[in-house]
Amino acid sequence: MIAPVSEPATVAIADDHALMRTALANLLTTRNEYKVSIQAENGKQLLDQIDSHGLPDIILLDISMPVMDGFETMALLKKKYRNPNVVAISTYSDHIAILRMSSLGINGYLFKTFEPEEILITLDFVKKNGRYFSAAVHDKLFQASKNDLYRKIGTIKPKELSFLKYLCTGMTYNEIAAKMFLSHHTVEEYRDALFQKFELNNKAELILFALKYKLVEME
Repeated sequence: MIAPVSEPATVAIADDHALMRTALANLLTTRNEYKVSIQAENGKQLLDQIDSHGLPDIILLDISMPVMDGFETMALLKKKYRNPNVVAISTYSDHIAILRMSSLGINGYLFKTFEPEEILITLDFVKKNGRYFSAAVHDKLFQASKNDLYRKIGTIKPKELSFLKYLCTGMTYNEIAAKMFLSHHTVEEYRDALFQKFELNNKAELILFALKYKLVEME
């Protein structure tokens, strides 16, 4: 009796660099187990296409993208879908980026210096077992977990990150409130919570902190 042929796992690729998207798509076409169903150049485009085509089995998500970056996109994916399988891909190899993405619930993390075989191994593990982190990523997560500041950064909420993003563009609190469809009081609560968490005293210190630790990325 011939065993039934299983359907290939669908994969979405979100990366603002066309060459990277093409290279990843071409790599996956060498394997019958995968089919690229979505290609997007930013998080918003990814979410829009998922709304139209459905949630793919695995999402390859770049962190640094215009319009909507990987952090914001991951937070919205987790909010909208129960268990999206997401592998972050990034040039960021620092502890904070890895910890932040891990705290949002990613299933894997790849540096953009990866070898083709490494990404295929990661996807195979995620498809079968749900999660896969290389030894290098595990090491950085372990080191970050031992650092109180990194752990605190990992607890920043998506709304607080949105607030920081607008704050770093020079918006006033009233302008941020209007942009986020919140009251001025709620925006001040976000500010005060961040002041207290990171022992900061004013808006200037908060902006410098956000930029120093790459909590926001200026376009």
